[in-house]
Amino acid sequence: MAAVRTGVAFVGAGIVAEMHGRAVTGNENAEFIGVYDPQGDKCSAVAARFSGRPFRSLEELLAHPRVDAVHILTPTQDHVPTALRCLGARKHVLVEKPVAHTHAEIDDLKSAAAHAGRVCMPAHNYIYVPALRRARQLIETRKLGQISSLWVIYNIFHPEDVAALYGGVLRAVCIHHAYSLLYLLGRPTRLVALATRVQYKSLQCEEQAIISCEMSNGAIANLWCSFAANDPTSDPWTVVYKLLGTNGGLNYSWNESQFRDDGGPAWGMPCYADSFAGEIDYFLEQCILRNRAPLSSLEDASDALSIVEAAEACIRDGGVARAIHYRDHNQKCEESFHA
Repeated sequence: MAAVRTGVAFVGAGIVAEMHGRAVTGNENAEFIGVYDPQGDKCSAVAARFSGRPFRSLEELLAHPRVDAVHILTPTQDHVPTALRCLGARKHVLVEKPVAHTHAEIDDLKSAAAHAGRVCMPAHNYIYVPALRRARQLIETRKLGQISSLWVIYNIFHPEDVAALYGGVLRAVCIHHAYSLLYLLGRPTRLVALATRVQYKSLQCEEQAIISCEMSNGAIANLWCSFAANDPTSDPWTVVYKLLGTNGGLNYSWNESQFRDDGGPAWGMPCYADSFAGEIDYFLEQCILRNRAPLSSLEDASDALSIVEAAEACIRDGGVARAIHYRDHNQKCEESFHA
């Protein structure tokens, strides 16, 4: 007899629902049940696209007997209240990044998940690709020797109308860089940061930023993000991770394969789609079915927020280096495991 598949529903039918829908319908152990979004036309379109049903309310979605897990794909300000309602209904939750605006909100999610006995996993999709999981293994086994440097680079042009949906790059995209750094190297101790705007006329948010982080062993991590321009050169830095140690290194790039797909930012890059497939497969098959911890936890979401907050404060202070102050969920600011 075939195993019962995990029933998945979405709250939110915005642009990222496409990537989640592809990943869920591509997993043989999952069944897409449906989606709720207050914008009925978007809700119906996503439901039809992935052969699910449009729900008329969150209450109707949560009452459906086949919904086991909910992906929270709403704007950031709605992440926590929506996730708390889902956890209260004893549903597993995958919540898009950035998870929350404050540490207190992340604490609320942790408490609610523990009380419900359900998974609440941040959608830190970039690290769920095989190349970065291999990088983590190479670091842990010291195959690369002493880590000296990490670069995480993002250059994808976003027109002003698209950028208006996301806001500045620090919270919208550099959160990816921050949780990636935590996954690969652990907590940085201090940083310097700079943000600028070169394209946008009506938007007041930053469109490119750099954060340079110092690790406890002396390694430096450089985190760069720009909405200002694509990289059309012969050696493109669209999305690149480069990790160097005293005994070797690793390079991972989204430019390894591309095709024309105008549906959304980076949709024509299979590495981007792979990150959603890897993340959602892990959520469904490892976290829910096998009770394993996610590769990047709510504690990591809180630490990533601490990094971004320190960068914002550094920029406000004119680029003065700042120590990064973390929450006490790990008791103390631990040194990187590879130091």
